[in-house]
Amino acid sequence: MNGWTKWLVLGGLVLFLVPNRYRLLNLLLGNFLLRKFAVRAAMGIPGIRSKFIQGAFRS
Repeated sequence: MNGWTKWLVLGGLVLFLVPNRYRLLNLLLGNFLLRKFAVRAAMGIPGIRSKFIQGAFRS
């Protein structure tokens, strides 16, 4: 693909995904294995993990 075609395809993809981002996220996280992988990946990030632990065990 030449430069213009690549940018047009990328722009079209963005125009489709932005309005449907939550529908796509629900579709992906509805699958047990993908959800498990996503949670493991998020918990591997120290900032997200510490925020979750602080919020979950707040007294």
